[in-house]
Amino acid sequence: MSGKLESFFAELPARAAGKDLSGVGAVYVFAIEGGKAWTVRVEAGQVTVNSGIDTTAVCTVSASEETFTRLLDRKLGVMSAYLSGKLKVSGDLGAAMQLGRLLS
Repeated sequence: MSGKLESFFAELPARAAGKDLSGVGAVYVFAIEGGKAWTVRVEAGQVTVNSGIDTTAVCTVSASEETFTRLLDRKLGVMSAYLSGKLKVSGDLGAAMQLGRLLS
């Protein structure tokens, strides 16, 4: 597993600190196929990240490490990845739509 994903999730709370997250409140799981997973909790404008899967998550986003890395590098668009089946979203799709505000 590359350090790029580890770094991204470690830095996410600090990167999200300056963003307007009003109206965003959910627990997400980001799962790497065959490997690591992170739980991202957004509550009252605060973001916390923990390694592993929280069973209270309302939305799970899964893909290969290569796909996640390409998304982070902006070499692959989210919609393109989703429509091609490289990025899978399960659970609350409304919560998934709010991820753009957190991850942009």
